[in-house]
Amino acid sequence: MTKRDAENATGGSNRNHLKFDKLDLDILEVLLDNARIPFRKLARQVNSDEKTVARRVTRLAERGIVARFTVDIDYSKFGLNTFAYIGTRTTVDPTVREQLFNFFRTQPRILRAEATIGSYEYVFLAIDKDLPSLRENVNTPLEPLTAGLSTSIVSKTIKPLDNKLPLRLIRESTGIGTQKTKRQ
Repeated sequence: MTKRDAENATGGSNRNHLKFDKLDLDILEVLLDNARIPFRKLARQVNSDEKTVARRVTRLAERGIVARFTVDIDYSKFGLNTFAYIGTRTTVDPTVREQLFNFFRTQPRILRAEATIGSYEYVFLAIDKDLPSLRENVNTPLEPLTAGLSTSIVSKTIKPLDNKLPLRLIRESTGIGTQKTKRQ
């Protein structure tokens, strides 16, 4: 890979992308496992020095690559065992649409809501203690705001969320931090 190819792959010629290198990707991968890791230990794991790692983490945060440092909570330990993906459509009335958006923003059982292109205009992920509570607190209040709901209850997680996979995709698509074999 030429220097120009590397710059293009890492955003050198595209203002929508930021430059990054193998060390940045290595740091991000470790932070995904433990966002509270001390810089000294992080530096050891990525084969760098503490000062460089501290500067890189700060830069990644300032550039918005690291949006936040967080924890992964097992909500089932609190009795929240029911997850549902719910799809819906709404009317063209902007007042009703704003009421729907407000419900999404204020209902603590709705973890994430997305506008989509496809069978449903909006898809969201909800959590609750059980099906009757989900129906009472999410589905029923949404019915007057939507043109139909389609609820799919999660019965088994086949592949849990793995935020490291996009880093692997970035490594593969840019060639950064991968050992590419040359054709002979």
